[in-house]
Amino acid sequence: MGILYLDHCATTPCHKEVMEVMLKYFNSEFGNPSSLHFYGKKALHAVNNASRQVAEIIGAHTEEITFTSGATESNNLFLLGLYEWLNRVNGNIILCPIDHKSTLEVGKELQRRGIDVRYGRVDAKGQIDINFLMDLIDQNTKLLSISLVNSELGVIQDIKTLSSICNAKNILLHVDAVQAIGKIPVDVKKMKVDALSLSGHKIYGPKGIGALFIDRSVKHLVKPLMFGGGQDVLRSGTLPTPLIVGLGHACSLAQKQIDEHHTKVINLRQAFIKALREELVTFEFNNDISISIPHVLNIRIPNVSSETLVLGLGDVAISSGSACNSNSLEPSYVLTSIGLSEEEANNSIRICLSPDLTNEQIKTAVKILGKKIKNITQLQGEFV
Repeated sequence: MGILYLDHCATTPCHKEVMEVMLKYFNSEFGNPSSLHFYGKKALHAVNNASRQVAEIIGAHTEEITFTSGATESNNLFLLGLYEWLNRVNGNIILCPIDHKSTLEVGKELQRRGIDVRYGRVDAKGQIDINFLMDLIDQNTKLLSISLVNSELGVIQDIKTLSSICNAKNILLHVDAVQAIGKIPVDVKKMKVDALSLSGHKIYGPKGIGALFIDRSVKHLVKPLMFGGGQDVLRSGTLPTPLIVGLGHACSLAQKQIDEHHTKVINLRQAFIKALREELVTFEFNNDISISIPHVLNIRIPNVSSETLVLGLGDVAISSGSACNSNSLEPSYVLTSIGLSEEEANNSIRICLSPDLTNEQIKTAVKILGKKIKNITQLQGEFV
């Protein structure tokens, strides 16, 4: 038995089909999409096709897609790219305190540059507090940025309500949809969002590629962060054709299988919870599964350090939180923001499911998990 991987929010394996379609753009069709000759035209055609595939999964137009190195760059490009405009109009922005560091750290940088950055508040389920948000908004508020699905809790934000507020008050709405793409339907026009970030390696695509959607009506407000050959109006640099093709194909596969995968993962989540109870593991949910994607379970196990548990699970790969924060010894800011104590946060683990898992693999993983938890609690009892 290999290692049972239950950390798909951190990253996913690259799909076999994705790797196959990428391969020829690494060798036989290696042209630069900016070149005018045969090889260049072949590469440009592949890039344009991938732009269409990415645009389709979010209901956008192809000219509204900018390829980036991933969601971190997409978030940086949009938020920092607005700096000049925000400064000129004396605008303030609002961020969600449980969002990814690639948004929150940009907020700190904007604040350092003199922009008024405000932070919303979330309830115990991780959803943004609408009343508190309304109090933050004033006539100078120009942007709200929020993750559609939180990476640690899997909670889905009420984008319909948020976009109604933003549209009524002429506020731009940016959505980090990294954990939502391929898991729940996303349509930027129906959702009425102005910008959206996504990443390839969260949807069985390659690492090092992502995309930023910006509605064409507001694209002129955003300024590039890098300058060069002008391959894209917002991002210079040679387009990585193989990675772009891989992202496009991953989007296409995700779109085709979204309903089937969603149903399958709901069943896997039920199987995981049932097996955990059969193992007589005492646990509590940190996320409300009725408003979360089924791919994420965040639970706390009293008196069991998540760090000890995660490091001790040789055959099961799970996480104590977002992979991007796993090097920090601090308790998860996401979990403390929803009201958990530091001890409760440090006793919490995140399980991220994939439709590729089987019920047998889930049962095996939970059995290993249950055994390790019992070992830890038994060992602790001997030292009391």
